Amino acid sequence: MELRVLSAREASIFACLTDTVVAPEPILPPVRETDAVRFFDEWLSLLPPLNRRAMRALLLVAEMTPLLTGFGGRLRRLDRGRRTEWLRSAERAPVPQVRMVLKLVESTSQLAYYGNDGVLMRLGYDAEANLRRGRELRAAEGRP
Repeated sequence: MELRVLSAREASIFACLTDTVVAPEPILPPVRETDAVRFFDEWLSLLPPLNRRAMRALLLVAEMTPLLTGFGGRLRRLDRGRRTEWLRSAERAPVPQVRMVLKLVESTSQLAYYGNDGVLMRLGYDAEANLRRGRELRAAEGRP
C-alpha cells in the first residue's frame, strides 16, 4: 500500500489502534481488509503540517503508553483482549485532557473504519443506491 504521509510503522500502529477501538471481527471485516489506513493517511495529508505532526506523534504515544502504564508491552505486541483493557483504562484516566485526546484518536479510528464502503454495505447502508434515488427524485421534480 502506497502511503503519502504515514510511515509503515505508523500505519501499523493506526491499524492496530483501529482494530482495538472498533473490534470488528467476526461480524465486520478486519481493518486490514478496509481502506481505513489509506483514509487516515489521506486525511493527514490534508492537515496543516503542525496538526499532521501532532497526530503522528499521538500514534507513537498510543504505541508506547501500554508499556509505560503496566500493560506488559507496546500496543502492537498486546493481544486484542489486553489492548482493550488498556483502552478502557485510558478512557477512565483521571486527567480530563488525556480523555479528550483519547476521544480524538478513537473518533478518528471510527471515522476511518466505518467510512469504508464495504463496511457501510455490511451495515446496510448503500451510498450508491441513495445517490441513485436522489438523482431520480430530482429528475422527477425537474430540479437540476
